[in-house]
Amino acid sequence: MIVINQSVATLQYVRIQVNATVNGNTSYNPTSDTVQFAFLNTASNIQTTAPSSWVAASWETGGTTQSPIYVAKCLVGPGGTFVPSTATYWIWMKITDTPEIPVLFVGQLVVT
Repeated sequence: MIVINQSVATLQYVRIQVNATVNGNTSYNPTSDTVQFAFLNTASNIQTTAPSSWVAASWETGGTTQSPIYVAKCLVGPGGTFVPSTATYWIWMKITDTPEIPVLFVGQLVVT
């Protein structure tokens, strides 16, 4: 689990590296899939979260053709896609593919 510490005054991307495969062994480029994040307080449960809790995210790529790196990112802070108050949040990520739609707990965001 990753833990990201951020000031409430900071505007920056929360980045989560994504490793995707087809049939368990062939690398897959997920950047055509829709990616979203949800930032929930520790008392929240993702199964009871309203669809409005999901915010838009985007992709960035790096690495080489032989070893690509895929990163899902969401701009967090004043003026960002998610504007937190001082608290600790569970970070959830949802990737909408066909037919799978994984919803993954990816870490914590600690805003001070």
